[in-house]
Amino acid sequence: MHTIYLRIDDDLDATGMSTLKEGMKGVAHITDVEINAKTPHDMLVEFEEEYISPMAILKELGRRGVRADIMTG
Repeated sequence: MHTIYLRIDDDLDATGMSTLKEGMKGVAHITDVEINAKTPHDMLVEFEEEYISPMAILKELGRRGVRADIMTG
């Protein structure tokens, strides 16, 4: 398993974040998604790197109308 840290560019309310989290958890080969209410622009995504890439995860967010960047460091 790998985990990526994403920074969401859009402002989503608590309902929007919850909907996004649950929707992303339903994507094949994404095993967990974590969002903290205190830092609503931050998202951690755990995924099976043999089957899905970080870029594919960004594209999936884009299909859901969300702009995000992969953070490093």
